[in-house]
Amino acid sequence: MWLGRAELLQSLLGSGIIASLDDIADKESSTSLRDRLVSDERYSMAVYTSKKCKIDPFPVWVAWGHALVRMEHYAQARVKFKQALQQFKGDAPPVVLDIINTIEGGSSCRCFFCPLYYARPQMLAFMFRHGHYAEACSLFFPSNGPTVEGEASLSSIPRSDPLTTDYGTIDDLCDLCLGYGAMPVLEDTILTVTQSPTYNDTAVIQYMNAVLTRICNYCETHRHFNYLYSFLALKGDHVASGLCCIQLFVNSMSQEESLKHLGHAKTHFEEALSVRDRTIEATKLVSRTARNKSASEKLTREMIMKFSTRVSYQMDVVKALNSVDGPQWKTSLFGNPTDPETLRRRCMVVETLAEKHFDLAYRMLHEFDLPVVGIYAGVAASLAERKKGGQLTEFLKNIRGTIEDDEWDQVLGAAINVYANKHKERPDRLIDMLISNHRKVLACVVCGRLKSAFQIASRSGSVADVQYVAHQALHANALPVLDMCKQWLAQYM
Repeated sequence: MWLGRAELLQSLLGSGIIASLDDIADKESSTSLRDRLVSDERYSMAVYTSKKCKIDPFPVWVAWGHALVRMEHYAQARVKFKQALQQFKGDAPPVVLDIINTIEGGSSCRCFFCPLYYARPQMLAFMFRHGHYAEACSLFFPSNGPTVEGEASLSSIPRSDPLTTDYGTIDDLCDLCLGYGAMPVLEDTILTVTQSPTYNDTAVIQYMNAVLTRICNYCETHRHFNYLYSFLALKGDHVASGLCCIQLFVNSMSQEESLKHLGHAKTHFEEALSVRDRTIEATKLVSRTARNKSASEKLTREMIMKFSTRVSYQMDVVKALNSVDGPQWKTSLFGNPTDPETLRRRCMVVETLAEKHFDLAYRMLHEFDLPVVGIYAGVAASLAERKKGGQLTEFLKNIRGTIEDDEWDQVLGAAINVYANKHKERPDRLIDMLISNHRKVLACVVCGRLKSAFQIASRSGSVADVQYVAHQALHANALPVLDMCKQWLAQYM
C-alpha cells in the first residue's frame, strides 16, 4: 500500500501540487486531499489519488462532469457522469440522472444556457486551465456556424468598448494566451476567420481589424516583439512589420537570427513601397480627409525608402563584421541621430569597417553624416597602437583623395602621436607625409626631433614655430638647438 502511495506522492509533486505523506496517511486525510484537488479543478489527479488511496472517486467524476457542462462540452460531460454512476454503490443519484438526461438532448437542453450566461466571466480561465485554447479563443470572434439562442452576439449587453465581450476583454485573452503558451493558437484562430470564404461582411472585417490592433498594442506594451510581428504581418501592416523586424534584429543573439529579421524587414519595406506606388492616387485623395492616421500611414515614401536603405547597410555590416554569436545591438546603425549613444555606436561600427571594408565604411560615413576626420583619426590611431603598419599604409591610400589637406594632417597626427607617446618610436615616414609645415614641426617635437623641427620651421619662415621649438629645446636642455633658434630669431625679429 505504501509503495502505491509513494508513487502517488511523486506524481503529485511532479505535477506541481503541494502535498506530503501526511496528506495521504489515512482515509480522512486522503479524502481531504481529493476534495482539495477537485476544488483546484485538478480532476485527473483527484481520480488518480482516489484510486491509489482506495477512497470513493464518485464526487470527482460528478464535479468533473459539472465543469464540462459549464464549458458546454456535453458529450464529454456525459462520459464523466456515466463514470460516476459506475463508481457509485447503490442507486444512481437522481440529480446525476437528470443531468445526463438533459445532456442527451431532450427539449430541456436549452436550460443549460441560463446558468452559463452568469458563468461567462469565469468560463475563459476555466477553458484555458483545461487546455481548450482554440475553443476559448473562438469565444471572441464571430462564428459562421449555427448558434443557440442567447449565443448570437459576443456581448449580451451594450458596452462602451465594442471589443469587450461577456467572456472578458482582449487583454484578458492575451494574458491567458501568454500564460499558457497559446499565442500561436490565437493567431491560427484569427487566420481561420480572416481566410474564410464568407469573410466579406463589413462589420466583421472592421471588428477583426480592431481586434488585431488591440492585440498588437498589447504585445508592444508588454514588449513581446516576436508575437507582435506575427500579428502585424497578419494585419498586413508592412511598415509596422518592418519596424518590428528591426527591433527583433536589435534583440538578436546570433548572426543567423539577425540576418533573418533584417531580410524580413527589407521585404516588408519593399512591399510597403509597392503598395504606396499602386495606390498613390487613392492615397492623395484620402490624405485630404483622413484623421487619426496610424504611425505607419504617417511615414512618407521617402522615410520608408530610407529605412529600406539602412536595413541594406545593416545587413552588409552584419555580414562584414561576421560576429556569429553574441548581442547584435552592438553593431546596430538604428536609433535617434541626436542621441549620443547612437552616434557613438555608428562611429564605432564605421571605424571597425574602415580597416578592411573601406568602401562600405565610406558610403556609411555619408549616409549617416558622421564626423569623417574624427573617425579616420580613430582608425589611424587604432592601427598605430596595434602596430599594423601595412594596414595603416593601405588605409591612408584609401582616404588620401577623400579629405582636405588639413584633415589629412589631423589623421596622420593621430597615428604619429601614438607611435611617439606609446611606442617611443620616430615615425619619420609618416611625418614626411604631412603637408603642413606647422604640423611637421609639431610632429618632430613630439618625437624628440628638435633639430629637424627647427630646420622645417626656419625654412618655412615661421617665427611662431621657431619660438615654439626654442621653448621645447629649453625644457629639454637641448642647448645646440636652442642656440640655433636664438640666432635665427635675432635675424628675423
